[in-house]
Amino acid sequence: MIREPLLKSSLRNLLVVVTMAMSFTSLEVRAEADTQSDTTYEFTPFVGYQGGGEFEDAAGGTRNIDAATNLGLIFDAAPESWRAYEFLYTKASTEIGGTTKSDLDIEYLQLGGIVSYPDSMRVIPYFGLTVGAARLSPSVPGWDDETNLAFSAATGVRVPIGDHFGVRLDVRAFVTLLNSDSHVFCEVSDGATCDIRGKGTTLFQYSTALGFFVKF
Repeated sequence: MIREPLLKSSLRNLLVVVTMAMSFTSLEVRAEADTQSDTTYEFTPFVGYQGGGEFEDAAGGTRNIDAATNLGLIFDAAPESWRAYEFLYTKASTEIGGTTKSDLDIEYLQLGGIVSYPDSMRVIPYFGLTVGAARLSPSVPGWDDETNLAFSAATGVRVPIGDHFGVRLDVRAFVTLLNSDSHVFCEVSDGATCDIRGKGTTLFQYSTALGFFVKF
């Protein structure tokens, strides 16, 4: 017959072992969850083709923005594998068409996010929305830079090449808000040499870009 003190001691030791086992299991599960939720970062320098957009001159004629090469950088911070916060900067040096062409730099600075389908291991599709600013900088004496609220919607695919590198194809539409009742780049009182205005209340452009990303 087992003595009562010995039984109590055995039960006490068993309780300690079970408690320690549960503690270690809890720590292991928590560590695994923390590992899975660690934020990953991704840099994507890219080169692309940017087009679209038009203005209107004093005679009511259309002055299109020429298509041009754009360069830029995308930075993503992903707290989870299926979503990421996104920063984008891109610049294109182009011209405003017309009888006399005018040089124009267009820059976009955007913040937003993307969602993707990470279960597709080889080719990962995504969709994103951003908001920020568009800066229009003409190289014409007497014309001023314009900075306006802008948005973008993007879709594309990411193709991982190993754990830390890959290729990204990005297709994006930019919408910049304009005031159709006012002239762009300068005031009318400054003279007719910059008598150009937005054609409507928005400036629409598109971009197709190819980049190489680094993930860590």
